[in-house]
Amino acid sequence: MEGKKAYDLAYLEVLNGKENMERDWNNLLITEESQRPCFRIYQWKEKTLSLGYSQEPINLSIPVVKRPTGGGALLHGWDLSFSYTGLRKDWGGSFSKIYINFMGLLLELLKKVDPAFDMSRYRGGYEGYFCYFYPTLGEISFKGKKVVACAMRMGKEAFLLHGSLFLDMDYAYFESLTGIEGKKLKERIITFKELGLGFEEAVELMHGLKMLCNTSNV
Repeated sequence: MEGKKAYDLAYLEVLNGKENMERDWNNLLITEESQRPCFRIYQWKEKTLSLGYSQEPINLSIPVVKRPTGGGALLHGWDLSFSYTGLRKDWGGSFSKIYINFMGLLLELLKKVDPAFDMSRYRGGYEGYFCYFYPTLGEISFKGKKVVACAMRMGKEAFLLHGSLFLDMDYAYFESLTGIEGKKLKERIITFKELGLGFEEAVELMHGLKMLCNTSNV
């Protein structure tokens, strides 16, 4: 078991928000140039709020960083994040096809854990600042509650897709930080911990997703 953990965790990076976003942006540029996909699994050194690239900044008591991708604000610190840079032509070309094809692989793995996992196909925009309260295309839910958030940025030939698995959440901390009732958040999301799944299962899922990306022929 210890050997398996060490093997899986070799893929896990733990950086601060600025470093994580710079790494993902550089991977997109590398994929545009080299045509070589890149998959990252990572966490955040400290509690950090990431914003979609078109969102207005917000002043908080924790670091705030802009993502290269769109979408709503997301609080990191209890999640497991991943990013993938791939070639548009290999995943369907269009924004919606890439989302459905890529996140469909993750859904395939999650459904082996529980058939109740599902993927949103909602194509509308955000009506709030935080991503938790509105489903968007490609995001994974469990019985209607969001459990995986995602966002994407399209390049000329490549794309960058961000994902965040909600491993756990401190609802009281979220409320103290944002002023939004923790009870309201709990009605809209569910965590791996609440589903009886742990960190090791999440890392194993990410390792499986990476392998599917390497072998997929969409």
